[in-house]
Formats: sequence, structure tokens, C-alpha cells
Amino acid sequence: MPRFSTVIGVLLIAALLMAPMFDASAAIKVKTIARSLNELTPIGATAPTWNIANGLRAVGVQSRTYFKADTAGSGAVGTPIWTIAAKPAGSTVTALDSASGKWINSFKPDVVGQYIIAATVAGQTAADTIWASTYTGVSPTADAGCFCHVAPFPSTPSTATAIASSWSKSVHATMFNRGITGYLEVERGKGAYAAGCIKCHVTGWDNTAANNNFGIQVKNTGWDTTWYKGLELYAGDYWITTGDSSKWNMLSSDQMKVATIGCEQCHGPAAEHKSTAGKMSIGVTIDDGVCNQCHDGSRRHSIGTFAAMSKHEEGEIATPAEGGRSNCQPCHTGKGFIYYMNHNQDTSGIAAVWNATFDAFPIMCVACHDPHGSPNPYQLRTMNLKGDTLRNGYLVPISQRSKIGNLCGNCHNSRYSVKAKCDPNKPPYYGFSSRYGPHYSGQTDMLLGAGGYEGFALAPISGVGTHQGLEGGCATCHMQDSKTWLDKGGNTLPNHTFSMTDTTYRTGYFKPTDICGTCHGEIADFDEIKAGYDYDRNGTIQGVQTEVLGMLTKLKAILPKDSTGEVIGSGTLKKSDSVAVNGKFDVVAGIWNYWFVKNDRSMGVHNTKYAVGLLYASLKWTPLSVKQLDGLPTEFAMDQNYPNPFNPSTTIRFSVPHESKVSMVVYDMTGAVVKTILNENLSAGNKEVTWDGTNSNGAKVSTGMYIYRLEAGSFSSTKKMLMLK
Repeated sequence: MPRFSTVIGVLLIAALLMAPMFDASAAIKVKTIARSLNELTPIGATAPTWNIANGLRAVGVQSRTYFKADTAGSGAVGTPIWTIAAKPAGSTVTALDSASGKWINSFKPDVVGQYIIAATVAGQTAADTIWASTYTGVSPTADAGCFCHVAPFPSTPSTATAIASSWSKSVHATMFNRGITGYLEVERGKGAYAAGCIKCHVTGWDNTAANNNFGIQVKNTGWDTTWYKGLELYAGDYWITTGDSSKWNMLSSDQMKVATIGCEQCHGPAAEHKSTAGKMSIGVTIDDGVCNQCHDGSRRHSIGTFAAMSKHEEGEIATPAEGGRSNCQPCHTGKGFIYYMNHNQDTSGIAAVWNATFDAFPIMCVACHDPHGSPNPYQLRTMNLKGDTLRNGYLVPISQRSKIGNLCGNCHNSRYSVKAKCDPNKPPYYGFSSRYGPHYSGQTDMLLGAGGYEGFALAPISGVGTHQGLEGGCATCHMQDSKTWLDKGGNTLPNHTFSMTDTTYRTGYFKPTDICGTCHGEIADFDEIKAGYDYDRNGTIQGVQTEVLGMLTKLKAILPKDSTGEVIGSGTLKKSDSVAVNGKFDVVAGIWNYWFVKNDRSMGVHNTKYAVGLLYASLKWTPLSVKQLDGLPTEFAMDQNYPNPFNPSTTIRFSVPHESKVSMVVYDMTGAVVKTILNENLSAGNKEVTWDGTNSNGAKVSTGMYIYRLEAGSFSSTKKMLMLK
């Protein structure tokens, strides 16, 4: 390690003796911070050089580093006074840059070694330390490089795959090679590539910093101004014949080691760390700043800006008190989720690794994406429910576990089992607790058709689904491509806000039709997706969400409520509430289903069939199977059933010219009622209803002739149908 200069060393020792100048208990804090291109562009701080920063304490020599004085909770008010309290011998840096406000308290370390940066605000002083070094590089095939570290961050599960193996096959390791050999954005047998792409596809690009990064190496050899010679230039890109490796082969072996998105792009330059193994000279963080070096770097790559608007990064973070609880940490902190996934959802040791400072990050980029590599092109972690089951014992089909877009299911599933909380063989207060219900996140259970109390349903509803067939799982709707508010030129990005509604940031660039249009056609509002029939039985067929809300409102009206007027159970249910349910188990189950549907928060969209089935069962309503067809009839009518003869079910179409009370009953040939298929107020329209060939007890009827009769006001119509087995 280079020695500190004599003068600076004496000043540092004196400073450390002057309490409270470097007192660890000082209320203010100095932090190294990240800066992406999108953060720098509004203040004009990107020209003429790169000037981005990853926020690590391991930085490149001659690369810009930014600092922030955090005064939150300190009571200190005022503009920070910045000093370079210590620096290596030979350094000539004397102060931080802040000219015109462009560089926002930053500087470029000029030699290898340790720098201590201090800030004083209203008499309180704190400091932060960085280590400046140079890049050494790592090749996916020819160099062991950083691969002392053979297990995924943050610790070593017994089944860990070596980082060397997973990273070398990742898109990070191969991105530049694929670009420069014509395998990116391929058209007409050629791949599009540009100088701007290279900056984010290599390690530490900065062609003004003499720290052995890719940019300076290829500038020194002239490769940066010759690689594109002779290539077709079209629409701002150079077009390389797919498979042409001549441009790659122009690089030296040393250049190839930094011609990847390698270890040092995310952990900082590692020449000193590699030779000394010093922990201070390398960086580790789960902060988004590392990813945003590139993923928030231009109008076409603004994912970081979107992610910052998401509830994942704005949501509740586990407190130090909750950090020691294995059931909070995995889904409320980024590090906790990584531990959860790396240990096959075994949380037995998670409390022991809690660190209030390091773990106080929300669900960041690296929680969902494994930067060290994964089998899929997005480097996403996968749905990895322990034992492949939900908490109620429902076995998740392999077709759902294999969809990488269902990664969300690792956290968005019911925390409690309906089988444990709703047991008709136990007293009605069994399972009552201050967190009765699925604990706010039963979306996966709802999507797959499991987790509600189904005991009152007249027909099996477990496993029924509305959106289970979506190819991309959760990501199909929540990460649809949408035009970015940073680029009105038509570029699209996967929506990392995960929101299903427009925001003020992107007004006019994100509409319901972007999400649902493929299946539901042009719509201006989600409520234009009409229900199949009048779910809430108010006489009008409305949008799915409105219909489900109507059912919830009717269920709420018959359930016991707390002092706020809400159904008991949302943080208020306890054993003493057994008085409120009057010993009726169906009320207990109704409370569960109310909160299960309400806390799903999609109001039936995730799985309309299952949500409606649960609410019908809780309301003790006979399920309807009326489907609304196109057209508006002028008179009542009923068609012959089809198919006829039939087995096991048949469909009957009929027409209602205006809102009416409609009944349809099936009789046997003796005139005895077999089943009432329909007895409801229906809106005007052409309809169809299905009879499944069962009687009122749910048993299959025998072969024979049956009569069905439709009545609506003064209109009636009777026809025969034949059941064959």
C-alpha cells in the first residue's frame, strides 16, 4: 500500500485525536454515492467525459467519485464544508470539485491508495474512506481472475454453484463478444453495434482515466478508431456480419480481460485487492447504483429510473427489530431475499446475519436478478417455493414454476395456511390472531386457484384459473413494454415500476390497452373488460373489478366489523371476537375469504373464476354460469340446447330484450325438478348458460330425456333434451 505523505499523515493523526471530529457517534454521515447518466444529464455533468459512478468505495484512479453529507436526524443545518483529510503519497488533489454545481461534491483520485473525505456541517464532522486502484480484468475462459469466490453472495449454501461457472455463461460475460461479432439486434444476417454500446458492455469504460480499463486500453492502441472501418453504417449503427470475429481478434489478451461486464464492473477495480486480499480495496453492495451505471444510462436504457418508482423500492423495509425475525426479512429487505433464495428458502440462519445498516435496502435489482449469472437470458432468479408447495399444501404445477416471470411468487403468496386457520372441526375462534388472513400477499395463491376457503362451494373450484396460461406469468402484465417518458421517440422498455396504472411521469405513454389489448382488444379503462354475467346480482353487467367489488361489499355487510367499520381480521381479529361470530364457522370462513380476495388487490383480475367462486360460496349464492353474448335482442327467445344429445354438459342460448327476472329449471319426464340452473335478475342481451348434467345435490343424472323451461315475466318456453352416457 502506498504510504501517506508525511504532512497528510501528521494532519490525519491530529484530526483523529480531535474529538468529536472523527467520532464514530457523530450524527451526520458521509457517504459515497452513485451517479447514473440519467441523474447527471439534467445538470449538464456528462460532457465531455463519462463521469458516472457506481457508489462503491473501491474506485478507479482518475475516475470521478461523488459524496453526500447525510444530516438526517442530526439537527445539523447548513452547507457542508468538504476536506480531503488524508491521501496517498504523491497525490496532488487538494479539494473536491463543485464548480457550477455540476460535479456535486466529487473529485478524481490521482494515484493508487486510500483517501479519507470529511464533511463538517454546523460543527459536526464525519468522514468516509475510498480506495483508488486499477483494473486487472478477468476472462470467461482463460483466467481464474476473481474466482477465489466460488459461491453466490452473500454466503455459501451447501449446493452452491461456482461463480466462475455461472458468470462465464451469463449475458454479462458474453455481451461485448456477441456485440462485436454480430450477434446483437440481428437483421439481414448482420448485427447492429455502435461505440455507445461498448461503454456498457465492458469493464470500467473511461477513455480519460489511466487505470487499465477497456476504454483507455483501446484508445492507447488505436482500436477505438479503427474497429468500425469498412463496416456498413446505417441508422447510427455499424452492421457486423453475424459470426465475423475479425474485430474481436484485433484485441490483445489484456484487452480481452476487460472486454466483459466482469467482476470489477460491479465490485470496483481489483488490482490491489488481488495482490493483497485487503477488504478495504474492493467493494460489495446491493445498491442499485452499481446496476445503474448501465441500466439507467440513456433514453433507451432507463430501467433504473422506472425501478426507483416501484413499490419494491418505496415499500416497507424490515426494521432492526424485525430483522431478527426470519419471516419478515426475506421479503422486506434485498439482502434477506438473496439469502432466502440462495438457501433454498431455508430461513433458519437468517436472523444471525442481520445487519441493520447493510440490510436496510428495499428489494433492489440484485434481489431479482443474479449478477453472477443464471440459466435464463435475464439472469433472473426463479420461483423456488420450498417443497414446490404453497403454505396450504397446494402443489404448484411445474408449468407455473418453470415460468421465470413467476419469480414474484416467492414473496407474493399467502403467509398463512387456510387449512390451519379455517378448520370446521375446531372452535370458530381457532386460528384467530392479530394477523388473521393471508397477510396481504396472496396473489400467487389467487392466480393458481388455491388458498381460499372452498368448503361451501357447490362444485370444486380449486385450481380454476383466468390467467394461468399467460406465457410470461406475472411479468406478462406487470412488466409489459411501454414507451419511456425519457424518450418520446418510440423506444420501449420493460416496465420496472410493475404498476398497472399510468403515472404522472409517463402520462400518455402507458394505458390499459398496452397491458390487456392483446387478449381483450382496444380499451381505455380496465372497467371496459366486462364480466361474463352479473356477478354481484345488482341487475347490471359491469366491469369485472366493479362486479367483484360489489360482491365484496355484499359479503362485508353480513360479516362482523370492528370499530372502524371494516370486517374484523385485518390486524384486529383475536379470540375474544368469537363472540362476534356467534359460534358460526361459516362466518369465520367468510372473514377469511373476504380478506383473501380484498388483499389480493386485483379485485378479481388475477383469477376472476376463483375469486367469484369463493365469494359466491361465502354468500351462499348458487353459482351462475351465464355468459353475455354480442348483440341486443328485441324479443324473448330460447334456442335448442347444443349439443343434443349431450354428455357431460350442454349449452342453452336465450335472449332477454330488457332487464328481467329470469329463471331456467330442468325437470325429468315425471315433472320433478332436477335442478334450477338460473333464477336471477339479468340485464338485456343475448346470453348462454351451461348445464353440467348434475342435479341439485351435485350428482350426475342418468341417461334419459329431460325438459328445460325458461320463464321471464309473461314469457315462457319449454324444450326437450337427451342425456346419453
